[in-house]
Parts: sequence; structure tokens; C-alpha cells
Amino acid sequence: MSDQRRRVITVALMLSNVMSGLDNTIINTALPRIIADLHGIEYTGWLVAIFLLGTAVSTPLWSKLGERRGNKLAYQLAAACFLLGALLQGCAQQMSFLLTFRLLAGIGNGGMVSLPYIIYSDLYPNAHKRLKVLGMVSAFFTTATILGPLFGGWIVDALSWRWVFYINIPVALISIVLIQIFFLDEKKDRPARRVDLGGAICLSFGVVALLLGTQLVGSASLATALLIFAAALIFSGLLVIIERRAEDPIIPGRLFKNIPLVVDFTLFVLIWAAMSAYSVYAPMWAEGLMATTALVGGMTQIPGAFTDMLGSLSVEKMRRRWSAYQVMLATCWLLAAGYLAMAVAPRYFPYWGILLAGMLQGWGHGVIVQPASG
Repeated sequence: MSDQRRRVITVALMLSNVMSGLDNTIINTALPRIIADLHGIEYTGWLVAIFLLGTAVSTPLWSKLGERRGNKLAYQLAAACFLLGALLQGCAQQMSFLLTFRLLAGIGNGGMVSLPYIIYSDLYPNAHKRLKVLGMVSAFFTTATILGPLFGGWIVDALSWRWVFYINIPVALISIVLIQIFFLDEKKDRPARRVDLGGAICLSFGVVALLLGTQLVGSASLATALLIFAAALIFSGLLVIIERRAEDPIIPGRLFKNIPLVVDFTLFVLIWAAMSAYSVYAPMWAEGLMATTALVGGMTQIPGAFTDMLGSLSVEKMRRRWSAYQVMLATCWLLAAGYLAMAVAPRYFPYWGILLAGMLQGWGHGVIVQPASG
């Protein structure tokens, strides 16, 4: 394969990072307008959670499809799924339809965030060159994450919230076309193992039941909430049974025998949950309580994106003086202080206070992810 062809394929795959990075942040600035237009403020969290659910469950399934039918076809199908989801989200007239199409986009996103890394390993057998490319990929994603809130705020103010979804359509089309023209997928003799559909189904229903039960606490009867939590527990039990028997489980049981890894996973979940909560509700706070524009509301995400980078770059220097445990413990206390301030903040909390909390959560994410994975 020529270097020119390899570079074009790399750019096409990097566009998936742009789309994923934009979608992760651009929608947060549009949430207040979406809720005002389609109503259903109780489903605010679902707009984020259902996208992540589709991504999490579909990611291993896309890799299996790549093994069976080739990574080129798998990636194009994933990008097409994301494209269709973006188009339908922009056309949605009801919150229920928007949630359904958001799930569809999340399923496509699962392939777009995983398959490129498999393809990179084939395009760049040399580890040194591959690391350079992965560094560029990370830079693309970070740039899209930073520009997403600004771009999204401008789009919502100038056009409509629907365009935060439409904007991904031409990007996805360009990526699909470039891959079709320049990527010659080489067939490899890989043993095709049975896809763990049972595990994926149980995981999906279990997580949905858990989210739904949590959503209904305080708004529905105790019996209803307990019944849904019981369903989540049943699906979790079935998942354990299925995964023990699966040839290639979606969640390998051996992972849970590694206690440090379990601790890392737990820490990641808590940090991501807190960061997602801030990303969703900070723009709503600014736009709803402070009557700012969507652009100014989206700017609440910018300080955290920069401190995230600074935090990750500072980890190596901090670990020369302190252990990973000390770094994580101090950062967790710092995060707790920032979120506690947001939790007890009065209704007219100053805008700079929201920005400061964003800086703390960004720094915490950047610092903790590095030591926990090191």
C-alpha cells in the first residue's frame, strides 16, 4: 500500500474521532432548546445515557463483524448507522423518537470508536509510526471536544438545535466514500468465533432496567421501582451465567479476578459519571438559571477540556514525587470539593463558579485516568 493511500485512509478514520468528539459535547449545549421544543425534562439524562449504552453494547459486536466480514465493511456500516441516526435525530418531533434514534447513533458510534484502532494496527505495523498516528488521533478527538461546545452553541443560536445532528452527516459521508475508494481490506484467515448475542442482550436489558429504576425513584411507587430493580438483578444474573458458558464472552469473567483492575474500572465509572453529569447540567444551569445564550452555556465546557489536557500532561511529573495512590487520593478530594460546591450552590451561583467546577472536574479526569491505567 502506498503512503498516499495510507494517509488518506488515516484521515478518513480520523473523521470518526471528529464525529464522536463533537457528538459527545455538542449536544450538551443544545439540551435546553431540545427540552423546550420536545418537552420531557425527565428524559434529560437518557439522551446521554442511551447513546453511551448503544456504544458500550455494540463495540465488541462490531469487532466480531469485522473479523467475519472485514473491517472495511464493518466500519462503513457503523458510519452509515451513525449517519442515519444523526439524520433521524434532527428530524425527530417527539422525545421518544429522539431517544430511539439516539440509541441508533450510539450503536453506530460503537464501531466508529473501536474499528479504526484495529485498522491502524494493520496500516502501521511499525509500533513507532503507529504511536505517532495514535497521538494525532488523540489530538483530533481533543480538538473536537474543545470546539464542540462553541460550535454547538453558535449553531443553536444561529440556526436550530436540529443542526447539531445534521452537521455530522457530511462528515460521515466523506469518511464512508474515502474508505470505499482508498481502503483495500485484506482478508485474513481468522477463526470466526460465535458472537455473544445473549450476553449483549442481557447486558442491554440489565442496564436499561437499572437506569429506568433509578429514574423512577421518587416519581413512581416504591413497588414499581423495586420491581424494575429486581428485573435488573435478574438480567445481571443471566448475564453471569451466559458469560461463563460463552465461547467469546462480551464481558470476560477473568477480568474480575484482577482486583486492581476492578478498582480501576470502578474509579473510571465514578469519574465518568461525575464528568457526564457536569457536562449535561452545567450548560442547562447557565442557560436556564442565568439566561445566557447557548454559546455562553456551551463555554462552560471549555475550561474543563483544557485542564483535562494539562492534568494528563502533569501526571508524569507528579508521579516522580508521589505515588499513584497519593496522586489519585489528593485529586479525588479536590474533585469532591468541586462537586460539593456545585451540590450546595444557591440558585444564583455565579458563572465563574461553574467554570471553576469545570476546571476541577477536567483536571481530575486528566490526572486520575493516567495513574489508574499506569
